Amino acid sequence: MRWLNALLERLFRDTRPEWEIRREKEFIHAANQLKTLRVTERGGMSIDPEEIRDQIIAAREEYRHLVRRS
Repeated sequence: MRWLNALLERLFRDTRPEWEIRREKEFIHAANQLKTLRVTERGGMSIDPEEIRDQIIAAREEYRHLVRRS
């Protein structure tokens, strides 16, 4: 099975720039961290607004040192 994956990677190389591949992987990692993410059969997504709010508040606290007070 490993040789099949190697063959497929050689035949169908990802020609996107490295920064775009890294950005996609970061997005997938972030989406996988969401606890209440639900995907519908038609491809729509929903998430609990409370979880998003909690993450925004946590990010504000984490990056507070980067904001200069006026």
